[in-house]
Amino acid sequence: MRISLISPYSSLYNAGLRSISSVLKGAGFDTQMIFLPMPSTESGWNISPFCHISYSQSLMQRVRALTEDSAVIGVTLMDNYMQSGAELAKALKREDNFIIFGGVFPTLNPQKALEYADAACVGDGEYAMLELVRQLEAGSAPRAIKNTYFRGQSYPELEYIHEVSSLPIPDYGPEGHFVYVEHLDEIIPIKSFDDYKPFMAFWPESNTKEPIYIYRMETARGCPDNCTYCANNILKKVQAPKVRFRSLAVIEEEILWVKANFPYVTELFIEDDSFIARKDIRETAELFKKYGMTFKCFFAPRHFTEELLTNLIENGMAACHVGLQSRASETEKIYRRVSVNRNMDEVLRFFSEKYPRFPLIVDLIVDNPWETTQETLFTLNYLLDNVPQNSMIGISSLVFYNGTALCNKAIEENILDTKTDYQLKTWHWHRQNKIHYTTLLFLMLKLRLPRNLIRALAAKPLIILLERKFVIKRLIPGAVKIVKKLYNTIKGAGVSKY
Repeated sequence: MRISLISPYSSLYNAGLRSISSVLKGAGFDTQMIFLPMPSTESGWNISPFCHISYSQSLMQRVRALTEDSAVIGVTLMDNYMQSGAELAKALKREDNFIIFGGVFPTLNPQKALEYADAACVGDGEYAMLELVRQLEAGSAPRAIKNTYFRGQSYPELEYIHEVSSLPIPDYGPEGHFVYVEHLDEIIPIKSFDDYKPFMAFWPESNTKEPIYIYRMETARGCPDNCTYCANNILKKVQAPKVRFRSLAVIEEEILWVKANFPYVTELFIEDDSFIARKDIRETAELFKKYGMTFKCFFAPRHFTEELLTNLIENGMAACHVGLQSRASETEKIYRRVSVNRNMDEVLRFFSEKYPRFPLIVDLIVDNPWETTQETLFTLNYLLDNVPQNSMIGISSLVFYNGTALCNKAIEENILDTKTDYQLKTWHWHRQNKIHYTTLLFLMLKLRLPRNLIRALAAKPLIILLERKFVIKRLIPGAVKIVKKLYNTIKGAGVSKY
């Protein structure tokens, strides 16, 4: 029996889908993986602010041809890729195949997923998929599979994988792996591990001639925090209440595998929600250094100590994201980040005094309907006063994930129209229909414009003038679109590093 696994994401990294493929292959099943990375909004593709892709008929014909002998087709989806999944299911469904959705979207919205797919995987999918294909191979109608919600059946019994260290190394093929390359308008086969090279390339600076090559991996599943806006807020209830850590031995095994198959890789991007929450974090970093790997990671301020961050930097931490989201006290309460954000002052002081040139990325959330302009400006001024000059700012729009505490709050207060797919809005601020002037001030800080200039542009008269509805709904979004088109024209539209 052949199984096709499809990802519509921009990145070819997809630990969950690759892990499912490895488990299926280990049980003797024939799997293939198809990656349809989303192009830029300036491409010829029609992409809505909800990541709804109108795939071309010719591309869908090629995907149909690739999957014509697949008895099972699995599609991984985040919330805002729901319409992409709907298009894929519509194009690929046959009487003799079975389509299942997995990922955050069907986990949070299983009944919505069942409008398009035959089943929705809720939570961990490795062994749910294995049992599904076994039942289908036996010729029986699949039923009563943990973590699998079937159309017409009741909500499934849930079970999470306690020992994530027992899972195999993610499947990178190369046999049976395919990727769509936009500028070629072709789905090409991955013939060797070297074919992954352009997709792992990263240019640290725009003027860098040679890229570094990054392998993305996770050393844990889950998050120790419970922020109200995050998908983890509901995943803790349906997947696993606590973080599940992979062992040092398994991490070392994967590093050795990477060095053997991707010898050009010199850096790891750790995808854990808060990497430094590991109890053996120092030993993990020393393991990376042992094999000559630098690394990037995410962390929450509450886990910070000066000794720990110094140790990580000395062991090869090349950059890190710290989640702030907001420094306004009321917003921190709404996000349930009062305790999470503690030590933020110490984090910024540490990098300012000890490592002022270190590439620290401070992540923020904008487009919060409860946050006043003055509260947004409070966070801006906090950053202007405290963020090291070399730091970067990550800006994301607030997205309402179905079932989270913040989504429920918005529904109760009639902020959201529940008749629409409100939760599917993209997190990219520059693709919103409404762009606040204050968001552009954060962008100026991200671009490292003179801070005195930003303070001047944040003056009260300008805020009053430029935070009006007509400006944030018409003028600024229109100007952003023009700038993006000009930038893309100068840069070279459609140019790929592949």
